[in-house]
Parts: sequence; structure tokens; C-alpha cells
Amino acid sequence: MKEITVAIIGCGRIAQRHAQHINNTEGLNLVAVCDIDENKAKELGAEYSVPHIKNAGDLFKIEDIDVVAICTPNGHHAEHSISALKAGKHVLCEKPMAISVHDCGEMIKTAEKYNKRLFVIKQNRFNPPVAAVKKAIEENKLGKINSVQLSCFWNRNENYYHNSWKGTKELDGGTLFT
Repeated sequence: MKEITVAIIGCGRIAQRHAQHINNTEGLNLVAVCDIDENKAKELGAEYSVPHIKNAGDLFKIEDIDVVAICTPNGHHAEHSISALKAGKHVLCEKPMAISVHDCGEMIKTAEKYNKRLFVIKQNRFNPPVAAVKKAIEENKLGKINSVQLSCFWNRNENYYHNSWKGTKELDGGTLFT
């Protein structure tokens, strides 16, 4: 099997998880990281012994990259995904796919036009409670389901939003968006 080379754009908290999974998965090889905050890129690059790049355009020009993991703020997902797809890279985009339905459509159209794959992270399907409910449904243990109501009590305390792009309408979609 050919080794799949992966680069990460956006070196914040979620990028660390991506780097760990790439590093621990046979057949995947992290080859570069990119962030406009050069210190973040330098730190993540040093941790995984890969080059760090400050400019996304420079990252997309590297030929030896098969997949780009988009870990930037939500408001940049469409821009970075479309640029990577146009550069001939497959894209793994963090959730949400984009801030607007129009941007999501443009991402899909670009992937189709350039014959590249566009994957969007939906990791919660692997959470144990979600997996248990799915299994119970598949095994018909719940009978015929006519209606579902869900109360989800996830929250983010103020530290999550402090001094961050998170919660802003432009880059995150607002506090209720995600």
C-alpha cells in the first residue's frame, strides 16, 4: 500500500489530535504543518519533526502532499479546502464544513471538478453512547421508532471563548452555530 502523505493547516488544539492520529496510523505520514502563527506551526512541526510553513499558498504548492487536514477556524474552512482541492490535494475538513450552505456547495463542486475527495469530520458518531444507540437500533431492540427528541447538555465555559476566534460570527458562526 502506498503511504499517504498528510499536511495540517491550522495548528491549534484540534491539530494536535490530527497529528497524533496521523502519527499513530500505519500508512499515513505527516509531512508538513502550517499556521499564520509561526510559533504554533514551529512548535507542532518540531514535535513531529516536520517542516512548518507560515503561508497556506506555499503549503498547497508542495507536490508530495496527498491530503490536507483543514484545522483552521471555521470561517476559513471553505477558502482553505477549495484552495487545497484546486492544488490537487484531497481534503479532510474539520466540522463544521463551512459557515454557509453556499460555501459548502462550492467545496463540493470544487472536489468534483478536480476529482478529489472531500471528507468532513463527524467524530461524535464514535462516542460510546452514540455507538450504543446505533447498535440498539440496528438490532431492533428499541422497536419501531416514530419520534426522537434529544437534549444535549454539552457546553463550553468562558475559558473556551477567551482571547479566541471561537464564538465570533465571522470565524465561528456564533456561539450557537457549532
